[in-house]
Order: sequence, then structure tokens, then C-alpha cells
Amino acid sequence: MNAPTELLNQHLIDPEICIRCNTCEATCPVGAITHDSRNYVVIADKCNFCMACVPPCPTGSIDNWRMRPKAAAYTVQEQLSWDELPAALSDSELSALGGDAAVASAPSTAPSLASAELSAGEDAAFNSAAYGATVPPWSAAHPYTNLHGPKAPTTATVVGNVQVNEAGTANETHHIVLDFGQMPFPVLEGQSIGIVPPGLDEKGKAHHARQYSIASPRNGERAGYNNLSITVKRVVEDHAGKPVKGVASNYLCDLEIGDTVQVIGPFGSSFLMPNHPKSNIVMICTGTGSAPMRGMTEWRRRLRQSGKFEGGKLMLFSAHAPKRNCLISARCKSCPKTLSTSTSRSLANRARPSATSRTYCASAVPTWRPCSKTPTPTSTCAASRAWKRAW
Repeated sequence: MNAPTELLNQHLIDPEICIRCNTCEATCPVGAITHDSRNYVVIADKCNFCMACVPPCPTGSIDNWRMRPKAAAYTVQEQLSWDELPAALSDSELSALGGDAAVASAPSTAPSLASAELSAGEDAAFNSAAYGATVPPWSAAHPYTNLHGPKAPTTATVVGNVQVNEAGTANETHHIVLDFGQMPFPVLEGQSIGIVPPGLDEKGKAHHARQYSIASPRNGERAGYNNLSITVKRVVEDHAGKPVKGVASNYLCDLEIGDTVQVIGPFGSSFLMPNHPKSNIVMICTGTGSAPMRGMTEWRRRLRQSGKFEGGKLMLFSAHAPKRNCLISARCKSCPKTLSTSTSRSLANRARPSATSRTYCASAVPTWRPCSKTPTPTSTCAASRAWKRAW
């Protein structure tokens, strides 16, 4: 009698839900995830079922499995061509292929990545993926995720779009406020949303959603209103410096008041701020990476103004380009008494005079107050002095 065909519970990524955030590929310790311009896929013969990529995925798109004969596992090229996952084989179809689903390779039998790290001994290379932040702070508020998926996005109206750095700079950056009207869209600082650009790509298919961090606090860019803000840098060249027009960034930066956009999400359940009194937060970012830090800073500022929060230090370390291109220092004049002041200095140059100029500074984050039509910038920080006191 012939031996049963060896089966594989193949790890797959759902292209309909994936927002192409690159978290899985960056997390995978064995390089088993790759991508092209459309899809992220798992390489079957490299995946060791360590599960390191599953908890950080903001949408759950990576937690999909299909039983297949191991010799007929889906190839990388097949997966890259998918617009949706193929249907799972039934037990009868598996039996017809000579397999027994009961003896399939199961990811649950694989040892955890952290235990593998410990058993490998002191000579093993350090793997940061084993210690990723997949659990939120114990006092963080409960996050709502995946309320609106790619198949049923919600509509938001643009109520503000303002450039936050000086006109004519190389890194044109816009602060965009979106209003959801009567549609509930609860978010927390540290979460993100997906924006679906209109139109079709070069292959005639609908564009995938692009992910953007939320730059406003949980009660809205304008407190008490069902809105949020994002910060977008207009992409005009690729990583090699060649001219290219970013699909989503140019679409968003060109939006006018009253335009509507398709939004999915929210996403993210671990990168959240603590709520308990006297909790301290250290924030490190560059450029538009300051967006979630802005939301966290503004939420703390509002709590202090309301008298509902005591203590707790916030420290922001930001590496940025010259001042006229700096998002953090844009539109900043003075720091109110409820915020700490800070000092900016080029640590790289002071330590090594011949080093390339790069500024590292601790500062507060600009706050923007939208009116009913367009956001009006208001100064709430001074980027250039080290924080001498807590809020």
C-alpha cells in the first residue's frame, strides 16, 4: 500500500485584508515573507511556524491557513497573483489526493520563538522579533479594530488640509482632518487607518489601501467631534532619488475641503498609551513619524487642562532635517506654562565634528486647532529646548 501523501497546513496572507504595512516581513526571523508591488506572501519552504508574525499584524490578514499536499504547496508566484485567497480543500478532495488531514503539519506543534531562543544557548544571535511589543500597556483603553474592511470602507469628509512646513521645502507635509459624520469611528492614540485611493493601478485593478497613523487624540482633532487627523508627506521620488509620484500621498495632499475619502480600519491594538496617573512616556521618531506622538501629547495636554490627570512625564526625541523642513518645529513660537520647554542640539556634530550634520532634539509636538472649515495653526510648543520640567 502506498504511503499517504504528506500534507502541509500552509501559512498564507489574505490579500483582501492585508494593508501592506510590512510588519510581517520586518518581524519574520527567518526571512519567510516577501512581497511585490501588490501582495505580501509566505514562502512555504522557509516558514517554520514560529508564529512571530501573527500577533503584530494589525488586521489579522496573516492568520490564514490552507491544507495542501506538501509537494503541491502554493508557490510564491501563485500567491503574488491572488486578489483573494483560494477556497480550502475539502476532506474528500484531500483524500482524493492521497492525504489524511488528521496528520497534517500543524503550526501549533511548533515551539515558540522565545523558547527556541532560550534553548539555543548564549552563542545564538539575538533576535528582536522574539521580544516584540504585542501586548498593550495594562492601563491602556480598549481599542476597537477592523470596524470597516476593504470590502466595506466607510466615507469621511475632508474638513481641513493645511501644509505644516514651509512652502517650497523638499518634504511637503500636510495635516489633514477627516470627519465621519454620523458613522461611529472610535480610535485611540497610536492606532492607524487605511486610505483607499480612487482609480486603478497599472494592471487595471483597484488600488490597495495605504496605512496612516492617527495624529489626533481620541476625542477628535476638534474635541467632541467625530473627526481625526493624519499627517502625510507628499512622495515625489523613490528611495533611489528617482522621480515618482506617490499614489496615495499626492491624492491626499491635493484634497480640498468638502472632498470625500474611503477609509478602512482602525488598526492596531498594542501601540497604545497608558492611562494610569503618573505614567511616563518616552517617544522617539523622525519626520512624519511624530504623528502618533502628537496625538498622545495632545491627549495629555487636554487631560491636564481639564484637571483629570496629575503627573506623568512625556519626552520626545526627534531626528529631523534643517528647521525649514522640520515638521516638529513648524509653526512653533512659544511654549505655554503647562508644557515643558526643551533644548535642541546636534549631538552628532558635537561628538564628531566631521560627521554629517544631523539634529537630534527633544521637543513638544505642534497642535492644530481646526475650525468648522479649515484648520488654524496654534502654537503650543517650542522645538529647540530640552524639556526641563514635566507637564
